[in-house]
Amino acid sequence: MIPITTNRVLVNVSASDWAAHFIGPCGQVRIGPWLLHHSAEEVETLLAWGKVSPEALEEHRTNIRRGGTSSVVWQLSNRQVAQLIERGEGWPWNGYELRKMKKAGDYPPRRLAYRSSLTGGIMSGFGR
Repeated sequence: MIPITTNRVLVNVSASDWAAHFIGPCGQVRIGPWLLHHSAEEVETLLAWGKVSPEALEEHRTNIRRGGTSSVVWQLSNRQVAQLIERGEGWPWNGYELRKMKKAGDYPPRRLAYRSSLTGGIMSGFGR
């Protein structure tokens, strides 16, 4: 039996505009896209994709209430990490740029054309 490798990915969330971004397994490199959401419920749907524990979800809610920010650890398979990286392809904007677009009424922007061989195409299943 081949062991399943898991990779630690940190999800950082800000309640001021429900922004989320992801830090890769090395702990230093942003992977995937910056995403802006409309509500706490949308963020929790995103967190559910990474299969957070009920305890981690409750800690996230507490941190959002107390300080407006939260960090949640995902343990993702290699395939999920590839999906997250692919989700960021064609999405070159950072959180600051997305906030400006949203304020101007231009969010979400159109994804730049891209097709990856990593997972067979543009990933769907969470976020925008």
